[in-house]
Amino acid sequence: MFLIILFSSRVLAAETPPELAFLKPADLSRVKRQLQHGHAAAETREAFRLLLVAADRALQQPDLTVTEKGMTPPSGTKHDYLSLSAYWWPDSASSQGLPWVRRDGKINPASKNNQSDGVRLASFTARVQELTLAWYFSGQQRYADKAAQMLRVWFIAPATRMNPNLNYAQGVPGRAAGRNSGVLDGRYFSTRIVDALVLLQGNPAWRQHDASAMRQWLQAYLHWLQTSPLALKESRALNNHGNWYATQVAGIAWYLRKPDIVEQMVALTQGKLSEQLTPDGAQPLELARTRSFHYSYFNLQAVTLLARLAENQHLDLWRYKTANGSGIVAALDFMAPYTDDSHPWPYKSLDRIGVRLIPLLSSADNALHTSRYRQQIDRASFTLGSTEKAGKDPRRGAIIDAQRETWLLSLPQ
Repeated sequence: MFLIILFSSRVLAAETPPELAFLKPADLSRVKRQLQHGHAAAETREAFRLLLVAADRALQQPDLTVTEKGMTPPSGTKHDYLSLSAYWWPDSASSQGLPWVRRDGKINPASKNNQSDGVRLASFTARVQELTLAWYFSGQQRYADKAAQMLRVWFIAPATRMNPNLNYAQGVPGRAAGRNSGVLDGRYFSTRIVDALVLLQGNPAWRQHDASAMRQWLQAYLHWLQTSPLALKESRALNNHGNWYATQVAGIAWYLRKPDIVEQMVALTQGKLSEQLTPDGAQPLELARTRSFHYSYFNLQAVTLLARLAENQHLDLWRYKTANGSGIVAALDFMAPYTDDSHPWPYKSLDRIGVRLIPLLSSADNALHTSRYRQQIDRASFTLGSTEKAGKDPRRGAIIDAQRETWLLSLPQ
C-alpha cells in the first residue's frame, strides 16, 4: 500500500536516466521498476524507505551556505570555504596552544562545528544527493524542488554563493591557513553533485539559466583544481589523497565534457596504484595509519568510483594490472574477508565498519560480470539492532550509506 500511494502522485523522472558519471543508469532504472511494481528485494525496499526518511528530513532543514560560518577566512570574505584539519590539536606545551600538533586518527571536535565549513559541506552535498535520488525513485516533485533550491543557494545566489576555491581548506592554526590535503573536502562536488545535476536536467525546478550558472562555477573550480599550487601538490600525493584528487577532477571534467582530462586522471591513478599496491593487494601507506581499515577502504572507494566513470570512455581501470601484477581486484580480494566484522583485522585500527566495502564489491562484480564477491554481498548485514541503540550508534550513517549504495545504486546482478 505504501508504494502504491507513493507512486500514485508524481512528476515522472525519465525511466532510464541519461549517462551518469558514477552511477549506472541501467542499475537505477532496474531498481525503479522493481519498486514501482512491488518486485524489489527486502534490502532494496528498506534502503528506499531510509532514503525517503532522509529526504523528508532534508525538506525541513534550512538551506546551507558557506556564509553562515562563525570564522572568517584570511581573505576577509565568508564566501571562501574554510575548514580545519581533523587530526590537529592545540599544543598543550605552548602557552597559546600554537602551533597545533598532529594526532593521527584522533578527531578534534573543533573541526566539526559550525565555526567552519567542513561538516556543512558534507551535509549539504549529502542532502542534495538524497533529495535528487528520492525524486528520481518516487517521482515526488517536492524533493527536486528542494534540491534545486539548495544548489542555487550554495553555488549561484550572489548573497550566499561559495567562491570556487579551497584555498582555506583543512587549515592548521599556527601552521597554515589552508593545506593541499584540504582539496579532499571538495570530492563531494564531484561524487555527489555531478550526478544530481544530470538527474535534474529537464526538471522544472532546475532551469536552463541555473544549469548554465552551475557550469560556470564548475568551470572555475576545475581551473582552480588544475592550477592552484595547493591542488597541484595534492595531485602528487601517493596515498588516498592523490586518488581522490584524480576522481574529483575526472568527475567534474566529465560533466564539462572534457574527456581528455578524464583520460589523464585515469592514467594518473594507474601510476599511483603501482606505488600503492603490493602483489597481494595490500596498501602499505594506508595500513600504516592508526585508522588502517578505514583508509584502506577509503582509498579503494576513490579508485572504484573512478573505474566506474572510466567505463563511460571505454577505459578499463578494473582490469588494469601494475608491474607487480596487482590492481583493483587484488586490493578488493585483500579486503573482502574483512566485510565480516568477526574476522579479525590484523592491523592497528581505531575503527572498522566492514559493510562499507560491500558496495565496492558489488560494483566490481557488476562491472566484471562475475559473482566473485557474491558470498560477501549475500552475507552482509546492515542491521543496527534496537531502535534505541541504532539512534546512538556512531556507525549509523556509514551503514545506511553502504546499504543504499549497494541495494539502490549498485544492485547486485
